[in-house]
Amino acid sequence: MEQGFPYEEFRRGQRESLARVERNLGKVIALKAPTGFGKTVVAILSHSKADRVLYAVRTRNEMSPVIKELVRVSYPFTIVFSGRRMCPLIKGRSVPPEDFWINCRVLRSRGVCPYFQNLPRVSSKEVMGVMESPPPDPHAIASNIASKLQVCPFFALTQLVRRAKFVVVTYPYLFRDDIFRIAFPDLGLDEFYVVVDEAHTLLNPQSLYEEEVSERVINEALKEVRAFNVGEEVWSYLKGLREVIARVRSRMLTRVDKSRVYPGEGTLYLIEDAILDVRLKKLREFLNNPGGFTSITTRLSKIAKFLTLVREDWFRVYGVVSEDGFRELKVLPISYEPLTQRLSQTKGVLLMSGTLPPKDIVKVVVGRDPYYIDVEGDYGPVFPRHNRFYVVHAGLTSSYRYRGERTFLGYAELITKIYEGLKEGVVLATYPSYPFMERVLDNVTDIENQVVEGRGTTLRDVVKASKEADKLVVHAVAGGKLAEGIELLRDGVSAIKVVAVLGVPYPQPDDYVRDLREELRRYLTRSLADELVMDVPASIRTLQALGRAIRSGRDRAFMVLADRRFLTPRLRRILNLRYEAVARSTEEVVKLMKAFFEGFL
Repeated sequence: MEQGFPYEEFRRGQRESLARVERNLGKVIALKAPTGFGKTVVAILSHSKADRVLYAVRTRNEMSPVIKELVRVSYPFTIVFSGRRMCPLIKGRSVPPEDFWINCRVLRSRGVCPYFQNLPRVSSKEVMGVMESPPPDPHAIASNIASKLQVCPFFALTQLVRRAKFVVVTYPYLFRDDIFRIAFPDLGLDEFYVVVDEAHTLLNPQSLYEEEVSERVINEALKEVRAFNVGEEVWSYLKGLREVIARVRSRMLTRVDKSRVYPGEGTLYLIEDAILDVRLKKLREFLNNPGGFTSITTRLSKIAKFLTLVREDWFRVYGVVSEDGFRELKVLPISYEPLTQRLSQTKGVLLMSGTLPPKDIVKVVVGRDPYYIDVEGDYGPVFPRHNRFYVVHAGLTSSYRYRGERTFLGYAELITKIYEGLKEGVVLATYPSYPFMERVLDNVTDIENQVVEGRGTTLRDVVKASKEADKLVVHAVAGGKLAEGIELLRDGVSAIKVVAVLGVPYPQPDDYVRDLREELRRYLTRSLADELVMDVPASIRTLQALGRAIRSGRDRAFMVLADRRFLTPRLRRILNLRYEAVARSTEEVVKLMKAFFEGFL
């Protein structure tokens, strides 16, 4: 194994973890190790004797470090993500995901896609050569295959599957069978060992299985039904669905009676027939005008996709008003069963994360007793312990029971004083929700440089702001794109010097949370069900935020857990952090922060 290790030396626990994973392939293995440990290379080398591995990551961007390591160790691989996003013909065109493949099939069958027609002229070696060339970025790889080789990136990459030892995919290609079969029509999941990166995500089943329809989609579908005259029964069903969604009033997920949404198998078949009718009529338009292929779409496809989940036993329907003010119906899982069934089909599973919960909780999620490796618990800190300092601010809480104007003033004062007391660097402040953040920021007036997360905020915006200011506060919502995805560096060292978790980021107490908890209580103890639904998500969001600051042994950071509930036994067990201090006031927190950075703590 060591001969294939691509670095000069192992980090603490890395050699041992690699060997333990390799010895236990075929089981459900859980590997908990901090960011910067080198989990990716451990996962790759430990599967050196496996015949075929499906390596699943949450997002396309998270493919890059996996590609980089696979190139480094010279293992044959390919990548698979959205065919719609890879397609060089529809860039800049509006084709919904559920209608992309019908457009693709039409173009291929009519011989008007030159990229597909060129596939036989390009060898696998040429495609692999593009993948192994820098940069190790999935978007660049797909673009270069199309521009340099003049072939379809999706089919060029999927044709490598049988030659590849590793197939790097985004989550839907693992957890959604319909999507899996698009990329792997001749393979079963039982032919793969599976690696799941950022596996703490699995604790949140709605992040894997969710479909939605909006009021706008329903109205557009009604117009299509009338325009193409595809049947009164479908028209009547859609009118009834519009009446259901019109009653949605809350910005919190509110339960909707499933019987009012699901029309039964007969009507669903009629909707599927109507989709074929609309597509055939639009296909005739395409045949008269080949350049208009993107018109082979129908909103009925979105509704049918939604209903295929609604009819499943483990799913329920909820209404919500979005942040933009649009009414939506969402279908969400109220059990881990879809996930458990999916993983049970594999040859073996490796779950990896820096924030995996304890073994007993992982067991509930995956349905089997995992072989659990806690790197720092088993081998000691990967990075120097004195590089970080954890303090609980016991004088504050975001609890609904005590929430009032003094709450928001208290948090505003804390973040302002931290900013004023810090000499340089970035403060990452995370909040339980957008409304909570807004109420706190209403009372913040003395922070000169700050970025507030919004719908349009990008990681690039934050990186730019951090380079332009000596001191900066980034306000983000726990569990969001900034709190879980941001990495800011200055001269190779983390620029994030303080992480302030402003309140325990529990999920909103909506109908979905209540239904999931009630379902889990059917086969778990009340206490464990409550932990899974409330304490585990809050802990993972907290740990993900804290993990933004320490990325290597050179980083130092001061961590503030600003809520006295972080002292409760349940949260302490799941967080598994050693608190250096408990402060009773903001002044005490700032005093500790200054002492830490001056080297006195």
